[in-house]
Amino acid sequence: MIKFIWMTLAGALAFTNGRGVIRWTLAAYVFGPLALLVLVFLPKKEDKIEERVGFVRDKSEEHIVKKEFQDVNTVDDLFKQLEKK
Repeated sequence: MIKFIWMTLAGALAFTNGRGVIRWTLAAYVFGPLALLVLVFLPKKEDKIEERVGFVRDKSEEHIVKKEFQDVNTVDDLFKQLEKK
């Protein structure tokens, strides 16, 4: 059970540091907290972080827009929805 906690922590830390999530999750499965310790001291990959943050931001905006405008079929529907706010 504790191994899954190490794997989750390593995957989350790898994602936020711009590293390969699957690779570090498997490393945490094999090596346990040692993989997490190594991951803490590795330098961050800033370009990968920016790319991932942009991807998450785009997907969340798509989800919000799709949810917000799902009942809009015509311009009149759009105006009715905007009047409610």
